[in-house]
Amino acid sequence: MPRYDYRCPECDHAFLVRMSMSEYSEGGKPNCPECGSPNAERSFSSVGVLVGSRGYSRSDSAASGGCGHTGFS
Repeated sequence: MPRYDYRCPECDHAFLVRMSMSEYSEGGKPNCPECGSPNAERSFSSVGVLVGSRGYSRSDSAASGGCGHTGFS
């Protein structure tokens, strides 16, 4: 079940909520667990993404069967 980040504008409390995608798309909105405010707003957090791999180049994909996987070292 997806987790959604929320922040309360009343008390500045940040919290996570687990709810189904259908519940979220239907407008499901939690109250702040700290102060009870119904005005909690969805916040977005950044996610770290690793791009590329150590020791890989375009020429490696042809030599390893085309999928780009050269094994683990």
